[in-house]
Amino acid sequence: MKKDTNNKILAIIYSDKEKFLLLKTNPKHMKTNIWYVVTGGVKKGENFKNAVIREIEEETKLKILNIKSTDVSLDYEWPKDSAIFKHEKIFIVKVEHADPKITKWEHIKWKWLDKEDFLKQID
Repeated sequence: MKKDTNNKILAIIYSDKEKFLLLKTNPKHMKTNIWYVVTGGVKKGENFKNAVIREIEEETKLKILNIKSTDVSLDYEWPKDSAIFKHEKIFIVKVEHADPKITKWEHIKWKWLDKEDFLKQID
């Protein structure tokens, strides 16, 4: 298994039916209990786009139709006060509308929302 780098991806997923996907984190795994998008680490030797493909496959099993890189990225220290710095790139991903097949250890629920409700939920 390839080790993660300090690079991360965040994927905002929307479907060909113009719905946006949120996943409920499993507090036992993530130590949080929030609705969020697909995120994950970039493995050594992997580029950001391939990490997006892999993470969406692992977390949802949804069929990807299009991936767009944005000019938005975040640099932050995680965990706080750890001196470990992460660089996270944000992607917009269009998928075929279907029920995601989530892994219960990472996420416990999912929902498709229209754009307005999606924005309210992640605000």
